[in-house]
Amino acid sequence: MIPFLDRGIGRAASGLARFAALVLAGIMAMTFLDVVGRTFFGRALVGTVESVELMMGVLVFCGLAITEINRRHIVVETFQNLFPPRARRASEIVNSVLAVVVTGFLAWRLLVKTGEIVEEQEYTQIWELPFWPTALIMSVGICVFLLALVARLIDDLRGSRDGARD
Repeated sequence: MIPFLDRGIGRAASGLARFAALVLAGIMAMTFLDVVGRTFFGRALVGTVESVELMMGVLVFCGLAITEINRRHIVVETFQNLFPPRARRASEIVNSVLAVVVTGFLAWRLLVKTGEIVEEQEYTQIWELPFWPTALIMSVGICVFLLALVARLIDDLRGSRDGARD
């Protein structure tokens, strides 16, 4: 892959992963406070469910690219190891193409939905938080993921592998 492009995707993925870690810490803190409030004070933290729902979307989409770059996806290799090397390589290329196509479609739809959310100025019910920041972060996350998948596809087509992608 082109080194500066690979580094750029890696940096973006690492930044999103760090942000996801902060979001996860926020989810844990909010859930902890909610449980403590319910248990000891008989009152729940207002808006916990809607806040955690928004943060879960951010958490998932911000973690996709770093998972791809580090090759940490769940993989079921039931028959692939039985294939000869050429068939295994062809299988990897087909898998990469399918991943790019499906993720590209999902990214396109998420970007369209984000535009609709911005245009319609949608808000949450309890805290009246705008949805658009969450949708925007999710869109950035899936686009970086798509770039990582395209980089993998290019590597697969070239037949090149570096240590970070194996």
